[in-house]
Amino acid sequence: MKLDVVLSRTDSPSVLDGIVALRTYTSVRARGVSQSGRNHYQFVAELDAKAEEWHLVDDQGRRSSAVGTWLLQDREAPLEVVFPRGMPKAVQMLYPEALLMWGRRSESFYPMLVQEIGQRSLLITFEHIEDPAFRATAVINRSTGIIEKLAVMGTSSF
Repeated sequence: MKLDVVLSRTDSPSVLDGIVALRTYTSVRARGVSQSGRNHYQFVAELDAKAEEWHLVDDQGRRSSAVGTWLLQDREAPLEVVFPRGMPKAVQMLYPEALLMWGRRSESFYPMLVQEIGQRSLLITFEHIEDPAFRATAVINRSTGIIEKLAVMGTSSF
């Protein structure tokens, strides 16, 4: 993975491969906060990548999960999905390849800069393919491969 140089869209697969290679777990549980403007909520997310299952509970008691091929959400009918589709952003941060920001096919963003932050983190800047001024950032823990903070157009999760 190239550091501290402006990347092209053709570099995107190697950036994603480098991030996936950092993963040190098959099962993980994390607590976090999601904020959009004045609205925020706390959550607990769990992921078992080997079993292809995840669970999310927020501080209001709302639950969603994917078990087997079924997406289950409070007060909604089960929906059949293929892992990792249907993951909310909070869970995608535990499984970065589920984010639709790596420059694949019809994705609108691609990684355009990767920088080291101290000894334990990487900062990835994403650029929108149609508007170079529209950016997003992600802070990735180098020892786990987990995205610890994600900020997209005025929203952020950590």
